[in-house]
Amino acid sequence: MISLRSTINSIFFRRKSLIYGIFISLVFISQLSCAQRKKKSVGPGGGIVEISQQELRTTMNDFFYRFERSITESADSIMQLSSDPVIDREALIWKLNSIPIANTAIYNSDPFLGYIDMAVFTYQLKLYFENGAGKNLFGSHQDIAIQTMDSLWKDLLDIGRNLVPDNDISEGTKLVTDFAEEHPLHSSYFVRQSTIPLMTKIQTAEKVTFKGLAEDMSQNLDQMRSQLGSYMEVLPKQVRWESEYLINNTMTNPVLTSRFDSLTNLLERSVVLLESTPSLIDTQRETAFEDIRNERIAVINALQQEREIIFEEIKKEREIVLAELSEQINLQREATFKDLTALTNQSIDTTFNRTEEIIDKLFWRTIVLISILLVLIFIGVVVYKKI
Repeated sequence: MISLRSTINSIFFRRKSLIYGIFISLVFISQLSCAQRKKKSVGPGGGIVEISQQELRTTMNDFFYRFERSITESADSIMQLSSDPVIDREALIWKLNSIPIANTAIYNSDPFLGYIDMAVFTYQLKLYFENGAGKNLFGSHQDIAIQTMDSLWKDLLDIGRNLVPDNDISEGTKLVTDFAEEHPLHSSYFVRQSTIPLMTKIQTAEKVTFKGLAEDMSQNLDQMRSQLGSYMEVLPKQVRWESEYLINNTMTNPVLTSRFDSLTNLLERSVVLLESTPSLIDTQRETAFEDIRNERIAVINALQQEREIIFEEIKKEREIVLAELSEQINLQREATFKDLTALTNQSIDTTFNRTEEIIDKLFWRTIVLISILLVLIFIGVVVYKKI
């Protein structure tokens, strides 16, 4: 017994150690596969990207906020320092049009493609304000825009250097700058050429293939969350800038100015009319409250009727289910009784047969014993007579 117990214990501990070994192996394999998910994109210098697409996407998301706030701060500074309404209008258009384009460029399906597109657009803006069509937009305050674009361009170069092991992005930088010089911006609306040919040039020059990272649902949600956050950050400002642009255009149009004067007079008369008729407002308010109360009562009544109908249907369904259950129970009970009766009859028949066989055996054995006894008595009598 003791040897059997020791054998069982040894088998149990062997299986337990085997299970632990398999678990540790699975953990090691999962960590190794997670580590191999990096190095999925190609940098502008042709090297293998040492950070994952998720990390690059987060970096570019941070750069978008830096870009948006830098452009906004520079444009607001120009508008505060300048007394010329034309310069103020151009500064407003600058931030009004450049930030949505940057948002579209950065939040590409592939973060590396978004980085290249954003680098091209930033360098195009730099050339536009330095010696392009926008070199005289802000007058004596032109240096503010140039310094801002220089700083953003340097930030993008720093991001690019972190993408390759040797920090050498000279070839990729040349391709980007050449493309921007060949396709300059011609107005403040920033109409641009597609950067797809540039992607093809980088791929051909570096002899690499762009590899997309297989994103899971959490990465897609992170991307959507980042893009939604950028929209929520920029949207109120964009609406305000659009309103400022509309107001500025309106104030400089004499026809619209006269229309606004007419609207002002109409509003003043409307205010006087409203102030002189407070009872009308009270009456309308009471009427509205009464309508709301009636609607609420109607909704409550409808809900009560629906609830009663639902309860009635549930009651009917319950009765049907109970009837079916009762019928099934009766059928099962009858079948059980039949089976018990058959088993009982079979047991009784078997018992009677066995009893009959036993009685027959006892009867014959009794006759044999009596016969033997009679023979013995007869022999005894014969022997007695001879004596």
